Amino acid sequence: MIDQVTVSDRRQLCSAFSAEEFDEDFPPGYERHYWHRARSAIVKSYVFASCGPGDTLLDIGAARGHYVSVLRKAGFDAYGCDLGGPWVHEEARPFVFPKTDFADIDKELRDRVTTVLLLDVLEHIEQPVSFIGAIFRALPALRSLIITVPARQELWSNYDEHYRHFLRYDVTELRKLALRSRLSIKSYSYFFHALYVPALLMKKLGVSRETAFGAPKASRLHGLLGVAFWIESQLLPKNMYGTSLICTCTKDSPI
Repeated sequence: MIDQVTVSDRRQLCSAFSAEEFDEDFPPGYERHYWHRARSAIVKSYVFASCGPGDTLLDIGAARGHYVSVLRKAGFDAYGCDLGGPWVHEEARPFVFPKTDFADIDKELRDRVTTVLLLDVLEHIEQPVSFIGAIFRALPALRSLIITVPARQELWSNYDEHYRHFLRYDVTELRKLALRSRLSIKSYSYFFHALYVPALLMKKLGVSRETAFGAPKASRLHGLLGVAFWIESQLLPKNMYGTSLICTCTKDSPI
């Protein structure tokens, strides 16, 4: 038995996207959108800061595997899994396991995983403390988590409701979660700072967000915007509000 939380229990703790939701949120070409270009670079910088070349990474909720591809191209031993059954990018298919719970991955791989990525996953989890505990019990070599979440509850919108979010996080809520999960936050930062004010104005004016996205038509413009948001994330203060939040956590030593 892997842990005290059964696979059935874990599936109740988290929610998989349907095929329609994958198509809405991750249409063909989504990886060229400025949002994913910038987030890829930001996530990669956190991975470089906390992981070594011999580390094995597992992206839980990997969707189509874009971030697994990005990290493998950067030289990391990266894999992914997802409870849903999306199509996966061809270059990532040998390393991404759809319709697979993290505890059902081959034991030899589970025993190697030292870092888990939860990229916009925890907002879908009703009991995140139990979920994080199950991850650590299933992955015995796990040392750290790299987490991204939608930020700032005042930005709550129809988008959050459409994708069944439970919460948009701020630094205080993230610290509460870390404390309850016996984690230490080693680094954190808001990002997509420039999107905060427009998102807040949309909320104040009652303007609904799009919940389905098409592939970007102006790929070069999206590339430039991705670079701009990456530079912004490096220059602006980490506590300056943004629409997303990232952190690296490590497990506290037993008392």
